[in-house]
Amino acid sequence: MKWRNITARDLSKIVDKLSLELSKTKGRSPHPVYWYHLDGKKMLRITLPNIHGGSTSVSVGFLRQVQNNLKVNTRQFEELFECPLTSKDFEIIIREKLKIF
Repeated sequence: MKWRNITARDLSKIVDKLSLELSKTKGRSPHPVYWYHLDGKKMLRITLPNIHGGSTSVSVGFLRQVQNNLKVNTRQFEELFECPLTSKDFEIIIREKLKIF
């Protein structure tokens, strides 16, 4: 499957959509690290690229890393940006993947 062009600004939109929390500790990553919380617990650690200019496409390797961090398939990942996938839909996917109900 060919990836569409996704920029750092596109990726930053999922921070609000999924209510990701910026990590308070400065780790080894030069990129910002966020946490997805479920039932008040940190469940997923997501590293996103620095925005800087934000208009150039993010590399396919970095996109795959973010996709893997979010535990979604390629279609679901792209739907996060195109808006058919809501935060509630994402929660259902994560509960199913992690078997948390």
